[in-house]
Amino acid sequence: MTVIYREHLTAYRSGAAELVLLHGWASDSEIWRSVVPALRRHFHITLIDLPGFGRSEICEVDADVKSIVEKLLAALPERAIYCGWSLGGMFATAIAAAHPERVSALITVASNAVFVADDSWPAAMPREDFLNFKSAIEKNIAKGLRRFALLQLHGDERVESVQAVVSRLAPQQNSAGLLQGLKYLSDIDNRLALTSVVAPVLHVLGSNDAIVPIECAALIARHYPNHDCEIMRDCGHIPFLSLPEAFVEILLNFVNDKGLLNQHTPYLLDKSDVGRSFSRAASSYDGAALLQRRIADRLLSILPVSAGASLVDLGCGTGYSLPALRRYVGEGQLIATDLAPGMLAFAKEHAGGVASTWLCTDAEDLALADNSVGQIFSSLALQWCENLPAVYAEIERVLTPGGTAVIATLGPETLHELRESWRQVDSYTHVNQFATRSELDEAIQYSGLQLEEWREVGEQMEYQRLSELTRELKNIGAHNVNSRRPSGLTSRGRITALTSAYEEFRMPNGYLPATYQVWYLRCKKK
Repeated sequence: MTVIYREHLTAYRSGAAELVLLHGWASDSEIWRSVVPALRRHFHITLIDLPGFGRSEICEVDADVKSIVEKLLAALPERAIYCGWSLGGMFATAIAAAHPERVSALITVASNAVFVADDSWPAAMPREDFLNFKSAIEKNIAKGLRRFALLQLHGDERVESVQAVVSRLAPQQNSAGLLQGLKYLSDIDNRLALTSVVAPVLHVLGSNDAIVPIECAALIARHYPNHDCEIMRDCGHIPFLSLPEAFVEILLNFVNDKGLLNQHTPYLLDKSDVGRSFSRAASSYDGAALLQRRIADRLLSILPVSAGASLVDLGCGTGYSLPALRRYVGEGQLIATDLAPGMLAFAKEHAGGVASTWLCTDAEDLALADNSVGQIFSSLALQWCENLPAVYAEIERVLTPGGTAVIATLGPETLHELRESWRQVDSYTHVNQFATRSELDEAIQYSGLQLEEWREVGEQMEYQRLSELTRELKNIGAHNVNSRRPSGLTSRGRITALTSAYEEFRMPNGYLPATYQVWYLRCKKK
């Protein structure tokens, strides 16, 4: 059975639609990577390496288009929007025609009804040119691919930026897969299939494409008047790399016009504010983070024994735990990551060569390969992520099979005294809100991770004055970053009202409490 490489990337919000991205000939799913973050704001994304390309095995020599479609469908969502580039667009069209129940919309990018021209469809690659190109690939793959790369870039006004992206990708090439792919380009004839597609259809074309000539737009308009067509000016064969923002806007407008872009509740947390807040607090953090260090030390105690396994400190902050994690992994790879560039720079400066790699990356979109790390350690970082399904799906994706993630995070009872006191003052959101146990359970279950341990520990800090607590929160970067926070400076009158309300919590020992609901989790990838 042919093994198909697949990634399913959870959207940055709940309730999103499914979007399948299919690449073209001599490429793989990495070609989409630069537009994935923008698309993940609206869609769950499935990336596929077509059979014989990238990390997918080649199909049987005599496999026809129908059998390829069936193999792909086994790895794809039950229903999705399909977006295919070049050869990927031709396969997406075949899927939409043969399996209308699986496709809610079809978007083809630099893709044609037929790849090789004939008398009834002259706006395609001349047959003689195609046969010469095929012969060049058969004689010298490297030389033939260089020629193809030039064809893809030809006519693009932003050729240097497109080439810079393409040159970094370097997909794995399989000579048999390339030749089989050329056979599909030659054999697939979607002219009749396009008439039977019941889903909304959009064709996106580059005005200067040297492979799929722009003249095919007139043929599409004539034969498929109910289809939408967008021409991206001054673009070659890879318009989504030439003008990525414009491409995403075209896709979103089409999907929204067809009623397929689910509306969603705006984020309460502003992630850019989170990064800036912790960056500003880098130099003051360690002096105020007594509780944070205690929690990190306790989390270390539940790391399973796995000598030499690579490990990620997800949200390393100032790097407090890195020396202990280095002792844990020994000579293994230790990757330090954080959302806040200021924190990461501080940790790198003060932790020296403790970490093997430093990455400024978001837990909801980790810049790490699939199945690449054995262990993940994350202490008091994930409560700053609002899209929990995306977070735990990313953890599951990057862990190796059998790998473990240990996580310390905060429950919704954290700082309840401060939250309740503010409620007596005004209706704004002043205290960051944390996920419930059921929300965490649902996200973990959705990801496919196995929850091996869940432990709750209540922590209570004590202060003589409320200003000591608020100053500490500011010094560790944990001040209010909600989008519904009040604008401007807090007035003296509101501060007085808050202080008075908080006095109701003063304990018999004379101190003001601040409660932290700390959850310790250990999850395993099956």
